[in-house]
Amino acid sequence: MAGTLPPRQSRRQFLKAAAAVALSAPAHRASAAWLTRRRSVPVSEPRPDTTSFLDALDFSPPPVSNADSLLVPEGFTSEVLLRFGDVLNPSGDRYGDHNDYLAILPRGKDEGWLWVNHESVTLPLVAGVWKPPLTLAQTADCLRAMGGSAVRLARRPDGRWRPVVPDSRNFRLDGLTSRIRLTGPAAGTSWVRGATRAIGSTSNCGGGITPWGTVCSGEENFQDTWGDLELGDPPLLPIHPELARPPEHYGYIVEIDPDAPYRRRFFKHTALGRFGHENIAFTFTRDGRLAGYMGDDRDKQCLYKFVSRQPYRPDAGDENRDLLTDGTLFVADTEAGRWLALDPERQPALRKAGFDRARVCVHTRTAARLVGGTPLPRPEDVEVHPETGDVFVALTAWEARSAVHAEKYFASVAGALARLREADGDAGALEFEWSIFLHGSVDTGLAWPDNLAWTPARHLLASTDFAQKPEPIANSTQSLLGNNYLVVIPTVGPTAGQVTRFAVAPRGAEFCSPALTPDLQELWVSVQHPGDGSTQASSWISHWPDGGDAPPRSALAAIHRMRPTG
Repeated sequence: MAGTLPPRQSRRQFLKAAAAVALSAPAHRASAAWLTRRRSVPVSEPRPDTTSFLDALDFSPPPVSNADSLLVPEGFTSEVLLRFGDVLNPSGDRYGDHNDYLAILPRGKDEGWLWVNHESVTLPLVAGVWKPPLTLAQTADCLRAMGGSAVRLARRPDGRWRPVVPDSRNFRLDGLTSRIRLTGPAAGTSWVRGATRAIGSTSNCGGGITPWGTVCSGEENFQDTWGDLELGDPPLLPIHPELARPPEHYGYIVEIDPDAPYRRRFFKHTALGRFGHENIAFTFTRDGRLAGYMGDDRDKQCLYKFVSRQPYRPDAGDENRDLLTDGTLFVADTEAGRWLALDPERQPALRKAGFDRARVCVHTRTAARLVGGTPLPRPEDVEVHPETGDVFVALTAWEARSAVHAEKYFASVAGALARLREADGDAGALEFEWSIFLHGSVDTGLAWPDNLAWTPARHLLASTDFAQKPEPIANSTQSLLGNNYLVVIPTVGPTAGQVTRFAVAPRGAEFCSPALTPDLQELWVSVQHPGDGSTQASSWISHWPDGGDAPPRSALAAIHRMRPTG
């Protein structure tokens, strides 16, 4: 995720803006039922019991566009459901900025929970300034706008699922005040400075849903806020000294339990490693243990797998949480097709370097390098095929690894989807086959793939994430393919690998976490950082979603077919 790629242009908006200006789970799996069994339907055929409105691919793709609008095929429409700053509850908590991963968790046929990550912030909208330094209050506002939102859902009389706001049960996880329990081998050790709890969660990117119905949120570019001593990264966010925190407390998978008493149970699972977590995709080993696949969204970092020590027990409910505290973390050697255990008892190189299990959990990237994990070009979203168990990996910067200068960085359409096939189809295997399923190019229509999700017919939904400029650079991905967009890709049958464009994002934005509603008739997407690349309020490159002269705002949108009138 040769040379080094420059930082993504304003990808974490205020961070990259500050430098520049001196500025899925798809809902059909939300119940986790697909984790408990694999269907016997041949994978070359769609599942006969459920069909989403996307599976037939019976729509005309929208064109390449640089317009400041959310474009969908003819016969479809979009609706904004939540936007940055919306009040969530009577206490005045607000929907955060840069909405990313979203999960829909039904609780009965007519209600449920919506979880949405908030990855970063657009500095002028949150702090009221375009460049640092920040005051204590401005820093607090930035941290408060990150984390995640838990919002009640209800099905309306017309059948549409919609957020319920404000509602007293809605709550926030933020980067400023939330107290989060540390679990696993590193908790309470010197590697996390003796802490058993951390304050706040930031850089919340992708996620996943556990088999017991809770949500996992991945802390990705934590170094942008807190720095990272392991890789020598200074923080990009100018944190006020009074709010400085240990960087070792960030970079984990955070579990959120929305149904627990008091509705605020948060856990950072150190056993799953500390790195730029894009998401986590769960499945089971042949002998019933829980497995989770994770990508580290940074160039020349690795792909990981965690396998619990004990088996999953369906009758144990959220007591299964302990599975995420005790197990083995593996790193992928994709060149040899093998999983390498990050276990000092099994790896002499780790023992020689002074690693115990706790240090592996905190200095995971160093441990991966010591045992021979394969550096990859930004391995981002990872998803497990619900029937075959094949693991699909978005390699966002594939074939762009030699880029050094910004001009070259923009010069090629890059990215690929890789496929990992475990030996004997067992997620507990130590060997696998690794191949490229689809290359990014103008010809294929795939570019810089980021978030992935499944439809019932086992099509992949994939969103793009390439840099946007106010004016496209010649021969750049932006100049060739327009704004970021969302595609549908069959993975089986005669059309496997064919890319069909479904939606185009507003200027400067990317689509995050496409997710189908429980009735499979709407697609919800996070529209993140519209206006990315703007340098002053008088020249915002986007005014989505409000239009006119309004500043842009990240927002959650629903896409569905228009209903017949009359």
